[in-house]
Amino acid sequence: MDYEVSSHDLLVKMEEFHNHYGKLMHTVLSKHSVNQSAFLIMKTIKDEKKTLKELTAITSLDKSTLSRQVNALGKKGWLLKEVGSDKRFSYLSLTEETLTLTNTLLFEIEQQLGYILRGWPTDEKQLFLVLLGRANRSMSQFETQLKEETARR
Repeated sequence: MDYEVSSHDLLVKMEEFHNHYGKLMHTVLSKHSVNQSAFLIMKTIKDEKKTLKELTAITSLDKSTLSRQVNALGKKGWLLKEVGSDKRFSYLSLTEETLTLTNTLLFEIEQQLGYILRGWPTDEKQLFLVLLGRANRSMSQFETQLKEETARR
């Protein structure tokens, strides 16, 4: 017997998952005195220098939040700024200490998630991965369509 899954039911479950994941992240990050926006920036520039413009595009943080977080990370000595050949751009990278902290945070989050999913059979974890990928692609395509429609107006 097929029954239609309502968008409302999906939304409720997605919000519930988002809340649980947010609590997990908050627990790990607060243990190291890092907020979510700072962690997002740290993860984004972990392996490759980025400009503020690149960070804005990748993270979807608004410019004021991003600027505030970058300045706070700079004051803590967690970020390095390097002026590019074009003086209009500075490249941001992590200090060695911050890179270690970022890797520690990522490891602890993965450990927590692994613990949560420990009772799941491999095929269910694989299905979850596939479904998350499909949902992300659909959302990305929808965002692209919205941007195109907005640009046409």
